[in-house]
Amino acid sequence: MTNEKHFTDELANEIQADPSLSDEAKTQVLFNLQKLKKTKVNMLITGATGCGKSSTINALFGYEKAKVGQGASPETMDIQKFEYNNIILWDSPGLGDGKEADIRHSKNIIDKLYEKNSDGEMLIDLVLVLLEGGSRDLGTSFELINQVIIPNLGEDKKRLLVAINQADMAMKGRYWNHAENFPEPELVKFLDEKVTSTRNRIKCYQRLNFDPFLTKNIVFN
Repeated sequence: MTNEKHFTDELANEIQADPSLSDEAKTQVLFNLQKLKKTKVNMLITGATGCGKSSTINALFGYEKAKVGQGASPETMDIQKFEYNNIILWDSPGLGDGKEADIRHSKNIIDKLYEKNSDGEMLIDLVLVLLEGGSRDLGTSFELINQVIIPNLGEDKKRLLVAINQADMAMKGRYWNHAENFPEPELVKFLDEKVTSTRNRIKCYQRLNFDPFLTKNIVFN
């Protein structure tokens, strides 16, 4: 037996504290997170270049397994595989480094979404898209979500999870309590508004009949 904290525990705390989610939505997501702790899950992590994918993976593992990119040249050029407890993480290259690179990376992401396991079922159980909390220009991220991921998810759109990463850098780093590693009320309000805006933008573009789940990722920044 091990007392090692599972990363879903942190997500569960965020979900319970999120005022934008209904009690019904929280119950469903928390139930799914409990299943994640007991089931082998393949998770594809993606986002725009610089959104903090590698840093998030390193935070999940507790030490450096994924290289963190420096400058404009991404370290991750192909989808890489990492295993953590019962979770298999697939780290995909970030989009936003040029048209040719984005086309290649998008194709790799789509191929992974259609890949099947040995039982003939879809390999990827969950797609986690990270948005950079300190960025105002999320055009690349929305293009990735709306034009690459959602059209290739099949009927089960609930496999999509969107998280706002690097929340301490939102509002140019103001209103972040570094002593407590937690946002102050002004920043919480800003992040809540960003969650609502992002959810509405996805639903409006796709005319979806489901509610895309978003969380403020204030732990893995």
